[in-house]
Amino acid sequence: MSAVQVEVTGELDLATAPDLLERVRTTLAGRPDAIVLDLTGVTFCDSSGINALMDAHTLAGAGGATLRVANPQRITRRALEVTGVLPLLTGP
Repeated sequence: MSAVQVEVTGELDLATAPDLLERVRTTLAGRPDAIVLDLTGVTFCDSSGINALMDAHTLAGAGGATLRVANPQRITRRALEVTGVLPLLTGP
């Protein structure tokens, strides 16, 4: 099983969401079995960021890969919990 870790840093918002999706598309071109988005360095995540994470999850699935997030920091974890997507994005 090939897994690729992608480090995400800074703010994940309307301005940076397209960059995240492009990174996921580029990573999927290598046909990994899984993508892990390491959110350790994310300092802010708004609804656009959450949508980008969900879109990335969908893109990965369409490309035959799984996608999960790892190490969401407190502020990001809370946003994912409140919106109900944390279990989907962190996996079992």
